[in-house]
Amino acid sequence: MNRKIKAFTSTLLALSIVLSISACGNKKQTDAAKTLCETFCEDVKTGDADKLITYLGDSGVTSNDLKELVWPSEMNSEEAAFSAAIRESIRYNVQEPIYDYKAKTALVYISWGEADYNCEVAQASKTISEYKTALLSAPENIITTSVTVDLNGETPVIVNPKEVIDAVYAYNTEDHGIMPGLLSDFYLDGAFVLAPNGVYTNTDSIGVRINFDKELFSYRFIPGITYTVVRGEEALFASDVIYLEDNTIRLDFTADMSDGSCLNPDGFLIEGKYTFMIYDEHSNEIASFGCMVDNEEIEQETVEFVDHKKDYYLSNLVYEFKDSDLMGDTFVYNSGWWDYDGTSVGKSAFASNTKVLGFSLAVSPDNEAELYFEYYYSEESDFEGVTETDPVYTGSCYPSLYDDQACYDLDYPSTEFKPGFYGLVVYGDQAKKNIVFVAQCIVVEETSDDVIG
Repeated sequence: MNRKIKAFTSTLLALSIVLSISACGNKKQTDAAKTLCETFCEDVKTGDADKLITYLGDSGVTSNDLKELVWPSEMNSEEAAFSAAIRESIRYNVQEPIYDYKAKTALVYISWGEADYNCEVAQASKTISEYKTALLSAPENIITTSVTVDLNGETPVIVNPKEVIDAVYAYNTEDHGIMPGLLSDFYLDGAFVLAPNGVYTNTDSIGVRINFDKELFSYRFIPGITYTVVRGEEALFASDVIYLEDNTIRLDFTADMSDGSCLNPDGFLIEGKYTFMIYDEHSNEIASFGCMVDNEEIEQETVEFVDHKKDYYLSNLVYEFKDSDLMGDTFVYNSGWWDYDGTSVGKSAFASNTKVLGFSLAVSPDNEAELYFEYYYSEESDFEGVTETDPVYTGSCYPSLYDDQACYDLDYPSTEFKPGFYGLVVYGDQAKKNIVFVAQCIVVEETSDDVIG
């Protein structure tokens, strides 16, 4: 073989071996750089400060510094949930490293995707729950970062990790308009309703009105409030979360909000000290109010019916309001004796074959109070001594809703009604001491067929 050709061949072979060894070394280095960056990115996404600090070496940055960047300690619950929702949307893509043979370093580009937390649907969210849902369909904000990996030592080292952490968590340094601090910081004052001195007498309900600074409503994601009511050490009521729609809110306690054991025989709240404890929905106390409930003995009102003759019942509607509040809440012209079965024979008169005596009190739809009623019977129109006996029928009812009004259906059903006079007494309390309304009707001897015929 020609000596020159042989020498050239030997040189080419040696060069091939060197290039092969160099390529293998380059691949090993770049794989190590990419693996390190992928682990780093996962730790950045997770936000574990104790892991992230291991990448920073002697930079002077502490683990607490990183915790403040990722999860600022000044955040309240809403701000923390807002930040966590964005962090949950983070994704990353590590590109192939670009190796520098001379410096033995690798340049690695990393693209980050974060849900656009300022998009229209996210800004329109009223609650954190709605906000999290909005981020699931929000467009992405793309953040492009790069790191240099030093491959000169036994293990690869990221030269500039803090720049990436700062870029990814930059949203924590922005003002997102979320309520700062605690809801209690915006609380102004409060007082008991209708008891300025904190004492209620003969009442079946109590309540407080509390006020917040109007500035509160310039922020997003305002937490709701809850309240509990106790008498002494006995828990009576715990509310669900109530979200604020105005800077003033009224919180009530009534008998129907507990098991009913809080009422005395007269239908009033049992005496004692009642305390309202008000919290935000994260159980941070806002305010506490205590009031006294005292009861005075009340006498039962006397039932009286007016003496009318038969022809008066036939031509007139017979009733009388005893309570001005009830009268003011009643549609008088829509109220009266109700003819269920076509047996009415007058304004306040029924034939003897009727199956229901009923008076309908038409009231405004916002009326929710319970009324208690009794029917009395007298063979004679003077009702003399009738209330010294037991009523012939006793009932209670809440208003039923009909179209644009509500009605108390004060009905007395029976298979047989004796001819004579019937008196209806309506009470505003379960003890039946406070008469609010009375009415009278007559049942004639004739049946409706006889009267019509």
